[in-house]
Amino acid sequence: MSEYHGIIIKEGLKDQSVLDRMEILGQKKAREWTLLRVGVNENKIDEVVGLVQKSLVTEPTYYAHFYRKEKLIVVFPKKIFYLTPDKETWMPATDYGKSLGVPEKELDFKPCRFEEETY
Repeated sequence: MSEYHGIIIKEGLKDQSVLDRMEILGQKKAREWTLLRVGVNENKIDEVVGLVQKSLVTEPTYYAHFYRKEKLIVVFPKKIFYLTPDKETWMPATDYGKSLGVPEKELDFKPCRFEEETY
């Protein structure tokens, strides 16, 4: 089975039942957030991305990201970016996030490769 991994901030979801559509692989607390590392089967990634997008809190704006090999999907409430783990490709998503008020230091999309995962 091929799968994507993703990072979702639990408190950034209006409807946490969307998490039932994926496997929770790990979690950690970071300030007031619970960061969830999730697994999504490759053939369900488009469906899950759409559900997560609809469930993201917009005030303040939250985002999620999913990754697999050389693919990185950054999901905002009204826009989705298809990038690579190469930081040079991230500018459209970071610029968009900053325009929504997301602090630049929070737009790092890490981890974005399986080998970078720490929890």
